[in-house]
Amino acid sequence: MPSIYSLSILLISVFCLACAQGDSTRASLQTVDIPPVKDDPYTQGNPTGESMGGESMGGESMGGESMGGETSSGEPTAGEMPILDRDHDLIPDERDNCPNIFNPEQSDIDRNGQGDACAPDIDQDGVPDQWDPAPMDATWPGRAQPDTVYAHTNSDLYALDVKRLALNYVSTFSFDQEGDYQITDIAFDRSGVLWAISYNYLWLCHPQNGRCRIQGRLPTQFNGLSFLPGDLFRADQDILVGIALDGTWHKLEVFNGSITSLVMGRYPNETSSGDAFSIAGIGTFASVKREGITDDLIISLNPQQVDEITDIVTLSGYQRIYGLAGWQGKLFAFDESGVVLQIDLRDRTVIMIANDGQAWWGAGVSSVLYTRPPQ
Repeated sequence: MPSIYSLSILLISVFCLACAQGDSTRASLQTVDIPPVKDDPYTQGNPTGESMGGESMGGESMGGESMGGETSSGEPTAGEMPILDRDHDLIPDERDNCPNIFNPEQSDIDRNGQGDACAPDIDQDGVPDQWDPAPMDATWPGRAQPDTVYAHTNSDLYALDVKRLALNYVSTFSFDQEGDYQITDIAFDRSGVLWAISYNYLWLCHPQNGRCRIQGRLPTQFNGLSFLPGDLFRADQDILVGIALDGTWHKLEVFNGSITSLVMGRYPNETSSGDAFSIAGIGTFASVKREGITDDLIISLNPQQVDEITDIVTLSGYQRIYGLAGWQGKLFAFDESGVVLQIDLRDRTVIMIANDGQAWWGAGVSSVLYTRPPQ
């Protein structure tokens, strides 16, 4: 009998030891909390550029989603359930407003839960029907390339690859109307559709071949053109803005060849040097002139209250910044002398990236940034 009791006690001890080891093992497994997606996929960017367009500068998060639970190669870590992401845009399918199409920007201007990338597009040209001026024609109006800002002379269009900082000629502008026209500025809406102005007319132009179709006569002359993200105004489409030489911003509405203008506001003590742009989640910027200062200034501003401005940098030695565009954490300034400057929004440093002799007259970038899908 004592031997039986000893054996029983031994078995119970072994069992308890195994349970304790199991609890210790379970306690050592780490869980990862994935933060919820914010209600608005666009948060107003700050001038330091530390977090822009849903992608942190360090690449640790994109589109508001943490990469916790995955290794840098995208494989699930031990003990974690794999995160389903069919379009590889780093937004889990359960939270992706367009799970089968790469759209890390998560643009949803009408806030219906379906991303703009999934909006109806009959001709499959990438421009949703609601903003497509030719919804049955896949060849028109064309779209801007991803990872690209555009600049132009009075006659030629160029593309700047923001990743490689390579500037390339695209095409010479051509027009569907007889006459001698000079393009004074360009702007891109959130679909990448290119709009342009000459001194007296508004145009739609193809960003791959430079062909332009007239949209109507401008109510007044502008030396700057931009789109404001509709999200800022709870509108279902981006807002086209013309900037007059005196610094007044005009909301432009186009209907059947007629263009109307509504004054939105004016710089407090500045005039327009020649350009402005606005990107959802990053901000609105402009090149301006100020009395008593010879060189051009770059400012940020509140598009809902145009006279609320903040100085970014004074570009010493440059007085004709007629083109301005930007990307995540940086601005690109195009001077009529041919110089192209890159401005780092984090520390305000300015470097020259090109000086090829083109007389720059303007620049533009989509109001929502698009990047190339990972290879």
